[in-house]
Amino acid sequence: MADSGNVNGDSRIEKLISARKSLKLSLEKSKSLGLALEKAGPRLEEISQRLPSLESSVRPIRADKDALAAVGGHINRAVGPAAAVLKVFDAVHGLEKSLLSDPRNDLPGYLSVLKRLEEALRFLANNCGLAIQWLEDIVEYLQDNAVADDRYLSNLKKSLENLKELQNDREKVQLDGGLLEAALDKLENEFRRLLTENSAPLPMSSSPSLGEQACIAPSPLPVAVIHKLQAILGRLIANNRLEKCISIYVEVRSSNVRASLQALNLDYLEISVSEFNDVQSIEGYIAQWGKHLEFAVKHLFEAEYKLCNDVFERIGLGVWMGCFARIAAQAGILAFLQFGKTVTESKKDPIKLLKLLDIFASLNKLRLDFNRLFGGGACVEIQNLTRDLIKNVIEGAAEIFWELLLQVELQRQTPPPADANFGTSSGHSSKLEASEVSGETSDQ
Repeated sequence: MADSGNVNGDSRIEKLISARKSLKLSLEKSKSLGLALEKAGPRLEEISQRLPSLESSVRPIRADKDALAAVGGHINRAVGPAAAVLKVFDAVHGLEKSLLSDPRNDLPGYLSVLKRLEEALRFLANNCGLAIQWLEDIVEYLQDNAVADDRYLSNLKKSLENLKELQNDREKVQLDGGLLEAALDKLENEFRRLLTENSAPLPMSSSPSLGEQACIAPSPLPVAVIHKLQAILGRLIANNRLEKCISIYVEVRSSNVRASLQALNLDYLEISVSEFNDVQSIEGYIAQWGKHLEFAVKHLFEAEYKLCNDVFERIGLGVWMGCFARIAAQAGILAFLQFGKTVTESKKDPIKLLKLLDIFASLNKLRLDFNRLFGGGACVEIQNLTRDLIKNVIEGAAEIFWELLLQVELQRQTPPPADANFGTSSGHSSKLEASEVSGETSDQ
């Protein structure tokens, strides 16, 4: 009996030890599970927050089977134009490096890339609206067939409205991010550079005598430069920048003509009527005026006339004639004509008749050149001032001439002095002066 009791006691102890170990293991597992749950809490919270958007994303698959089968075709039709637009849009940005480089390095290549950009932008302008319409059709189909929930559709509609606003506001929003405008600005700078670096003042021959024609050949731009200018003009005109090109051309070339004239010391052209009392005080200037006007017309303006035709001939007569008229006016032809008009308005005296005839002779010598260079409708201001000058010269000369005849007649009616000695000296002198004047006038 004693041995049986011992066996039973040992068995209970072993069971207690086993239970203790089991409890201890369960406690450790509970701790591990608690730690795991503690770590999983934030993740569960994050999943909970994402559930609405995930639900919205998977909502379309809950629609009817027929609606889901039909929506695929609508999506494919819309994705095609949209994908094409995105592909071209990416291609536009691929041209950025080439178009932001210096055109002088490879002008033909630069112009070719620019033309590709223009074509891409035209494609985008024509197809962006189409892609938006297809996307709107998808949204409408999803809404009519309850394929997606309201929040999902609302976000789509908002995105499409933004796209439509951008499409309708092209003046403020540029699909290329301003790349085209930057490239056109670079072309304008290259246009100016080509003109400036190939324009040089034309010198007058060394002090030709009065009446001698200066033999200087026109100096237009090299043919290669003209071809480059025409190529640049083609792209700029295609982008509505013709007027800017003309302004640059007129600025550079008129400045070049003025530089040629400044070497002639033409300050006398600014003399006003109040600055001299008679023609004798500016007699030398009138002689210079004839030479300088001939040089300006026959060589400077003749060269500009030809060059305007060469550069702008493909655009039209009205354009290059208007361009030349602006160059002539800004370069100084009006100052020449105004000087002649100032002479006609000065004080009348016999010597002025000869100077008016000199002015007329200079203008008559250049009559054919004036009619050819300044005969177009764009040169109305030059024509009017020339016409007024010629009219003043003729009327002024005629007025002085008739006054001289009247003075001669008055001298003839004056009886000689009674004193023979006085008559021999003074009287003879008076008759001689009248005779000389009369003879001089009749010769003229």
